[in-house]
Amino acid sequence: MSAGALAVGFAVWGTASAHDGVMANQNSVAHQRQEHRLLGELVLGQFPAPAPRPPVGSNRGPHFLLLYGACVIRQEGRRIRLSSDDFALVDTSYPYSIGHESAPLRALLLPQRSLRLPAADLATLTATRLPGGYGAAALLATLLTQLAATAHTFTTVQLLRTADTVVDLVTTVLAGQLSRDPAETIAAQGSLLLRAKAYLEEHLDDPELTPAVVAAAAHVSTGYLHKLFRAEGTTVCGWMRKRRLECCRRDLADPSTFALPVNAVAARWGFVDAAHFSRLFKLTYGMPPREYRILSGLDSWRGPDYPAVRAG
Repeated sequence: MSAGALAVGFAVWGTASAHDGVMANQNSVAHQRQEHRLLGELVLGQFPAPAPRPPVGSNRGPHFLLLYGACVIRQEGRRIRLSSDDFALVDTSYPYSIGHESAPLRALLLPQRSLRLPAADLATLTATRLPGGYGAAALLATLLTQLAATAHTFTTVQLLRTADTVVDLVTTVLAGQLSRDPAETIAAQGSLLLRAKAYLEEHLDDPELTPAVVAAAAHVSTGYLHKLFRAEGTTVCGWMRKRRLECCRRDLADPSTFALPVNAVAARWGFVDAAHFSRLFKLTYGMPPREYRILSGLDSWRGPDYPAVRAG
């Protein structure tokens, strides 16, 4: 599901009624306005009374809702009360309910795959109070508050880059609750996995890069390398493909690369089959790469692919 579809889902949440399981003072929130801001694959919203189940598509994988503000949350037998400075993470794959009475509740919807933490750790953090008001949590609160007020003034490229910053900061806050830094979270999975990922990062532009090549560089068997990545809920090829697509997405949105054709951008990150790359990109980001580039550069861009996109 694209960010646009998620935003549409956000827009209809306020229609939820008492039978949906929403615990809210309807009189105090009836006239408050719902808003949402698209930040790449993220959606930042402000809601008086969110419905218990956001309309996320199963084909896009699980999503998490990061809530910020005074409210009461129930999920999976847990009940927590947040103060105005606190955060909480809700897994939208399972039923939940949220209630609050006065100040608007900020919510950030983001895909699980964007968070650089193991699924087991995310499950531990779900529906638990994440203290705010200091450290990285205070910085995140300030950033989300400012984004809600000013995101409409950002360019598309600025929004995409800001989304990456938001994800990094969210991961830092979550890892801090686990009493370790994000870097320590990765290191704890073993130096072998860390070396393998470093090698992958350095050779993403190599179209001949394979799990066997990476395993040889890390001095482990290919089978053991696959086991290391499976422990993180992914595969070697899946992780490599995701990173390559992320690099291509950033390049396509970068004005300094607008002179390069889309297939050249793909090739510089190891995609030698332009049609295959286009299918993967559309499946991941909801639109073809040429359309994505046009939307990123808006009408001010006139690159080599512009006439083809305009023509259809």
